[in-house]
Amino acid sequence: MPTGPNDMEVENVIRQMVTDAREPEGHIAPPEAGVIEVAGGISAENFQQFARSDSSPVMAVDGGSSTILDAGSFIVAGIRVGSALYRDRKFIPGTSHEMHLLHLSMGELADAYSIFYAKTVGGEPPDSPRGLDEAVGRIRTLMEWDYLECAISSGLEAGTVLAFDGALWAGIKGMGAMLERIISTARDSGIVLCGISKKSMLTHLSKPLIPVVQMAGESVLPGKMWHYPVDASGYGDRIFGQVHVAKLHPDSRYVFRVDLSLPEGVTAEEALGKLAYHANDPTYAGYPYPLARAHNDVAFSRSEVEDLRNMMRSRAIRAGMDPAEWQMTFQNFHDVLDVNR
Repeated sequence: MPTGPNDMEVENVIRQMVTDAREPEGHIAPPEAGVIEVAGGISAENFQQFARSDSSPVMAVDGGSSTILDAGSFIVAGIRVGSALYRDRKFIPGTSHEMHLLHLSMGELADAYSIFYAKTVGGEPPDSPRGLDEAVGRIRTLMEWDYLECAISSGLEAGTVLAFDGALWAGIKGMGAMLERIISTARDSGIVLCGISKKSMLTHLSKPLIPVVQMAGESVLPGKMWHYPVDASGYGDRIFGQVHVAKLHPDSRYVFRVDLSLPEGVTAEEALGKLAYHANDPTYAGYPYPLARAHNDVAFSRSEVEDLRNMMRSRAIRAGMDPAEWQMTFQNFHDVLDVNR
């Protein structure tokens, strides 16, 4: 019969969580890799209201990935990037999706990553992923940024919001020049470049920044749309836009990190108002619907993953692989355990 967690372990975890949430003012823990500790205190005067704008086109870009086959020493992963274009809250057909199936092994990981890095960033990467999962994540990110750059160059009309799931920061070594190029082209084309993060490594006094700002915002401007500019100036070599925490619908229970790169003459309030126009769907209140559509389009469903597995099995057997070898290479006893739970 299943047993619950150990009471002492539960108490220890709860104690650590409460301590993290109530850490004394002035104490800042050493930041972990990727964590950005923002400067300044949270001030009520810095919360700024904005209004929902009139209709504005939005193109949303997102990527999805899934491990299709796992042999332990290597994996076959599916990665897909796509977009959804909306005007007047209506989907405009015609945007494309890009998908790759990749064989990634530890022995050839550096070479596989170098190929994608050269195609997107250019040149040789300054480092390599440390594992298969990290490699999939990096390659998906590179594909997303490449897709964004192609979208900007394809002739999007000025005033379009080009939104994507993530932040305007160089999370992969060597990407700085590529991000600068994308931002410069977007500004020259009159494109509002916008990254939206559901979770963030931003912290304030070692606490997660988004809930800290949200709690203050709900007190200062209850039932309103607002944004809070974040001082991340100490990370200028990695962050390539203005960082905000924003509430895009007055009745939403969620706020997001929003990174903005704005063309001349466009204010943060105007850009956020354009996003808010598309964040009014009751299913996703407070989150731009085009991004939700793009996410759903590129995500791998269980049935799709199973179809891909069956397709590759059939082709591998036709190419001479013994069915027993396939079974022994990719068998996963967790599937047996899960079926009989």
